[in-house]
Amino acid sequence: MSILPLSSVQAALDELYRISVGASVSRFDSKLTINSRGGAIDQSIDLEDSLGLDSNTDFNWISGWYRVGDNHRLSMTYSTIRRSTFISNSADVVIDNTTIKAGAAISSAVKNNIFDFSYIYSLYNKPQFELGLSAGIYWLKNNVQVSAAGNIQAAGDKNAEFKSDYFVEQTLQAPMPLFGLTATYELTQSWRTNAFVRYFALQVGKVEGSVLSTGLNTEYYFNKNWGIGAALSSISLNVESTNIVSSNKFKWSHTDASLYAVYKY
Repeated sequence: MSILPLSSVQAALDELYRISVGASVSRFDSKLTINSRGGAIDQSIDLEDSLGLDSNTDFNWISGWYRVGDNHRLSMTYSTIRRSTFISNSADVVIDNTTIKAGAAISSAVKNNIFDFSYIYSLYNKPQFELGLSAGIYWLKNNVQVSAAGNIQAAGDKNAEFKSDYFVEQTLQAPMPLFGLTATYELTQSWRTNAFVRYFALQVGKVEGSVLSTGLNTEYYFNKNWGIGAALSSISLNVESTNIVSSNKFKWSHTDASLYAVYKY
């Protein structure tokens, strides 16, 4: 019995499934705006400049996709990003129409849970090159908590008073549709590269916004299953969520550099 080479048994870009686990170093720029529908509140909080959150942080993620047919794939990525800080503010900070005077002790925590699901249809699928259209949902849940102790002036008060238990929390969920292109090219049997771009702007119910996601990565495989990869990616998201009393706007962008391990079969 003769043993056929791998290339004659399976197309180079025809694996059934793959799983990636990685770590990223990211640079953030995020701003939260709180507006009352009557116009009494109209304030923006820069989470890095006003609250002292580190612009650079690292986080872990897991990603995978499954090929359900020759030209059909389902993809899912999950990541959670946590940032926290404790500062003494050098300038007044206004949150929810309340002024935290300079010199207060402020503790802030931001948590982001991200689910990124896509269906990919391959327009062109050859052993060394695959080009596909993607359609999916980028679902962001953002939670911001701020605690403070110091001189605090509430809305309507003439003077600031010392308070040790000030606390405010804002939660925003943003399920944003995404459509785009993805392309993978195999340079050699051990080395491949991939690029993608996705964008969408839409109003869904009480959520309105836009999102742009781009990425470029390269992978090297030690054998037919195991490999390592490096990636650069960026995302820019603007979301507004409106309820009866107020509307919350969240502008969020980050650029990531990632290293990861990958298994394909």
